[in-house]
Amino acid sequence: MSVFFKYISYILIYILFLNIQTPVLAQENAGNERLAIEYFNAKNYEKALPLFTELFNSSPDNAMYNYYYGVTLLKNNHFETATKEALLNAVVDKTPANSNFYLGNYFHALENWSEALDFYKRYKGSKLERKQLEYDKYLNLCLQHINPFKVDKGDEKTIFIDTVKAPPPKPDEKIFPIPDSLKTEWFNFQINSQLTYHGIDDFRSEAAKILFTKAWIATCQNDSIVKNTDLLRKAHEETNSVQTRLALVQRIVEAEQQSYALLHDREKYFEQARVKESGYWEKTGNDAMAGFIAVISEHEQARAERLLAEKKKTEIVPVEIPVNKPSVAAAQTNEADTLKQKDIVPVIQPVKKDVIIFKVQIGTFRNGKLTADFKARYTKLSKFRKIDKYTDEKKNEIYTVGNFSAYNDAKLLKNQLVMEGMKGAFIAAFKNGEKVPVTSVVKEVPGK
Repeated sequence: MSVFFKYISYILIYILFLNIQTPVLAQENAGNERLAIEYFNAKNYEKALPLFTELFNSSPDNAMYNYYYGVTLLKNNHFETATKEALLNAVVDKTPANSNFYLGNYFHALENWSEALDFYKRYKGSKLERKQLEYDKYLNLCLQHINPFKVDKGDEKTIFIDTVKAPPPKPDEKIFPIPDSLKTEWFNFQINSQLTYHGIDDFRSEAAKILFTKAWIATCQNDSIVKNTDLLRKAHEETNSVQTRLALVQRIVEAEQQSYALLHDREKYFEQARVKESGYWEKTGNDAMAGFIAVISEHEQARAERLLAEKKKTEIVPVEIPVNKPSVAAAQTNEADTLKQKDIVPVIQPVKKDVIIFKVQIGTFRNGKLTADFKARYTKLSKFRKIDKYTDEKKNEIYTVGNFSAYNDAKLLKNQLVMEGMKGAFIAAFKNGEKVPVTSVVKEVPGK
């Protein structure tokens, strides 16, 4: 009976959240959406824009509305902040893949050639779709640094004054301090094909630094929510009270919605930070970027050497064997024995201590043949997490995340990775560098 109440309670809460809008408002939005899409498909972007603007304002988190809103702004030659943000929001939700092409158009129009090429190359449409979008034409024009777009900034005081979001104020570090824990955090955040950052001080653009910080804070907040949600689920399983279960279900649903919103914001901030920082290097030039890459390489080498030294230090623990000193009486009675005692040197014998490490395994592939789905998730995950790779004796390429001495820490990361889309993630254990069953070592680790 408890299982029955469990699922009934989940269904009731979800029905409650799915019916927030009134029938009249839902019907009105559906009518506007149909008409807006008809205009859009007929390439009547001028009439489609006000309708999609209204739909976007009513549901700013709707990925499709962001896509249509951004494209209609672009087709009306409005290459402004609202256009870019709407298309970036669509890219984050992969709705649809065309968003990358139109972001290429956006940066193309602003003559940001590097970013335009980056987004053009991300677009993976079919031959028919590429032909309809004239993909090859725009790509070739971009490669030749030819701008075919007419950028109409319009009168910022009057155009869409009630619908287009005002550009956000320039971030100021004085009112947005960097958390102390982030100042020492080591991460892998890919800026472009040549440059990967490992620390918050690597950022040259102040705006990009703050956007990344916001993404990092969202990640920490989500980690806390996930941990708390696990406790709520455990409490839900253990109680027999129907009323308590319903209350817990509501809290779980709310927590999951908060988690989804945080993950969405995090991806948006990461993408915006990357765009901002890429723009900085586009202006600075390749020579300056090459010099900075050399500096980062030095940091990577120094860290690798430090970690290796720390690992060697923890593997061997010296143990002193106590030596009994001769008494004064014995020294006086037997001088020869005293001399022999002075010649004894304390022996320090190294005692090898087992090193047990837990990692979260996210993928195993024969001869390095990755699936398309894993490649997409890998690209997304590697922006803010360090992913390790090694090849086992069977020539399988194995991908892992994390390096923990405590089993519970690895378990928390595994749960988080599952939330982030790595559904098959599991914990792997290593003893003195050799992979072993988790059950064979988990009891040896304190605080498992």
